Amino acid sequence: METTMGAKDTVRALLDRLPDDCRLEEVIDELIRLEVPADEQDLPPLTQAQRDALDESLAHHERHPERAVPWSEFRRKLERGG
Repeated sequence: METTMGAKDTVRALLDRLPDDCRLEEVIDELIRLEVPADEQDLPPLTQAQRDALDESLAHHERHPERAVPWSEFRRKLERGG
């Protein structure tokens, strides 16, 4: 997608290229792909165990939102190696 597109235009273009009978999960997967660098888009799909682990992590976050770390802070920690 062109970076000069606004968010709504980007989503509209995405929806226009998906089949009318697609599932919400497919739409969400495609929205996530918009944020994934191109070199990471060819990674294999998640296994059921990985999806389950993500679901548990999200459920934990919903129970304890106060424990969340902002992405920018997490990324800084990763870049520092810790």
